[in-house]
Amino acid sequence: MLLVTFFWGVTFPLLKIGNRYLPPLSFGAWRFFLGALCLYFWVVRRRGEVWHKRRDFGPLMLLGLLQTTIMGGALHFGSSLVKSGLTSVVLYSYPFFFTFMAFVLLKEDLSWKQITGMLLGFVGLVLAVDPWRAHLTGPEIAGLIILLCGAVSWGLASVYLKARFKEHDKLAVTTYQMLYGSVVLFLVAALIEGGVHFSWEPVALGIISYTTLFTSALGFAILLTVQTRYPAGSTSVYLFLVPVFGVTFSSLILGEKLTLNLLLGLALVALGIVIVNRMSTQGRPNYKARITVNAGR
Repeated sequence: MLLVTFFWGVTFPLLKIGNRYLPPLSFGAWRFFLGALCLYFWVVRRRGEVWHKRRDFGPLMLLGLLQTTIMGGALHFGSSLVKSGLTSVVLYSYPFFFTFMAFVLLKEDLSWKQITGMLLGFVGLVLAVDPWRAHLTGPEIAGLIILLCGAVSWGLASVYLKARFKEHDKLAVTTYQMLYGSVVLFLVAALIEGGVHFSWEPVALGIISYTTLFTSALGFAILLTVQTRYPAGSTSVYLFLVPVFGVTFSSLILGEKLTLNLLLGLALVALGIVIVNRMSTQGRPNYKARITVNAGR
C-alpha cells in the first residue's frame, strides 16, 4: 500500500504537466489502454490463456466502466479544472465511500479504532492541502463535482470487485477491466474532445510511460489484490497518503512551497495508519466496540 501511494503521489504533478500536451480524456484513455496492454502479456504468460471466459465479459465491462471509464475519466477531466490540492481532497474521499459501502453491502465489521484512524487520516489530509484558502470559480466547482462522482464510482467498483471476483486472478481482472474501460473512454474522448489525441513530445511520452507502467498497471494491480485480502477499513486509510505525497512531489517537481500544515497533516495521517494497523494485529474475531448490521432491528 505504501508503494501504491508513492506511485500515485508522484502522478499528481505529472498530470498537471501532461495536460499541457494532451487533452485530459485522451491522456487518461491512452494511459489506461497502454497499461492494460502491458498487463495483458504478463497475464497470458502466467496463466497460459489468451482471453477470459465468456461469462465474465459483462461483470468485467461493468467493473471497467466504474473503475476506469468513470473514475479515470473524472480524475483526468476534474484535475484539468481544479487545483492539485483540492483534487486530492475530493478524489481521496474515496476511502470513506469504499469503507462505508463494504460495511453496508458486504457486512464487513467496522470498529471504532478504524473509524478513529480514518477520521485522523482525513483531518490530516485536509490540513496538508489547506483547501479553505481556495477561492473557487465556476469551472472549479464543476470539477469538484466531477471528482466527487469519480470517488463514489471508485468506491463502488472496489466493493463490486470484492463481491464478484473473490476467486478470480486479480491481475487478470485488473487487465481486462482496464482494457474495456479505456476503450469506452476513447469513445468518450472522441465525442467530447473532437477526436482522440496523442503527443510525441519527449516530455509527454515520458509522462505517459510512467502513468502507464507504474500508476495504471502496477499500481492498480497491487491495490486491487490487497483490497480483496484485507478489510476495507484496514487498507483504505493508507490512501490518505497519496495527496500528501502528491503535495510533496509537487513541491519537488513544480516548485510549490512546503508548509507546516503539510508536515502536521502527514503526522496525523501516519497516526491514523498506526491506529488502524494496531487494531488489525490484535485479532479480528474479538474486536470490542464492533459495529454490526442486524437485519432484524
